[in-house]
Amino acid sequence: MTHRHRRLTTATALTAAVLTACQSTDQRTPRGPVPGPQVVEVTAVDYAFQAPEEIASGWTTFRMKNAGAEHHFLLLTRLPEGKTLDDYGREVGMPFNIAYDSLKTGAIDKAEAGQLLGQLLPPWYANAPQMGGPGLVAGGGTGETTVNLEPGTYVMECYVKTADGTFHANLGMARELLVTGDSAVGSAPDADVQIRLSNGTISAAGGLAPGQHTVAVHFDEHPAVGLGNDLHLVRLDDVTDMNAVIAWMDWMEIHGLREPAPASFLGGAQEMPVGHTSYFVVDLVPGRYAWISEPGAITGMVREFTVE
Repeated sequence: MTHRHRRLTTATALTAAVLTACQSTDQRTPRGPVPGPQVVEVTAVDYAFQAPEEIASGWTTFRMKNAGAEHHFLLLTRLPEGKTLDDYGREVGMPFNIAYDSLKTGAIDKAEAGQLLGQLLPPWYANAPQMGGPGLVAGGGTGETTVNLEPGTYVMECYVKTADGTFHANLGMARELLVTGDSAVGSAPDADVQIRLSNGTISAAGGLAPGQHTVAVHFDEHPAVGLGNDLHLVRLDDVTDMNAVIAWMDWMEIHGLREPAPASFLGGAQEMPVGHTSYFVVDLVPGRYAWISEPGAITGMVREFTVE
């Protein structure tokens, strides 16, 4: 390249730089803060979910107000393509009913109930992952949980039991939710408490002073069989029997997940596949609490703490 060509090239580059620098601010793309997740308002009553039928995909906060008298949660299960809520009720819900009814009559024990479920559940259920949702919330409370959802058809479900042992889902607390391919613009919330769930272990990092906190729940492992790990926050008082709370978390116990609950639950994060992260909001006052997992409570997934 000649000296003349080098000078022309340099001059052109300098001119472009000056013109770019002199552009008015209204010609540039503004860079504001990244928006948070979309918010989906849900009301849980005894026994139904009041919620939109369709939402966009992406980061989504489910704000569930429990307007009922009993505890409720919201578990999201993504159905394989072509499957519907009716398929889920008939091919998944019914086997759970059969196993639990057999337990109640004493016809089988818990180990046999697990084997029976394995025989009755359809092969496609292995491809229907649980994708989180608000954990157990007492009547009058509100649970706020954030998850990242892909497009698809989901089942919203609560399987807490009534006083007579009937699953809430059998009474109407199971419905479809369509997550469309339209993506909600948003990001995951910032968390000041980090919790990791492994098989048999709850590890927590971050201070828990009075006030509001956002808890990130990382799903590091999944049990070899059965439901995945989840996390619930329970408020304890001076007369709470922790052994009763642990036993209540096991749906395969006759009185497991059966109202009335032995303590008051404040929300949490339902199970998700390994590698996923869910977020939920807690508002703490001084007192005793525990992190507890539904399927893992009986194997030690309980972590008590005190807020001063």
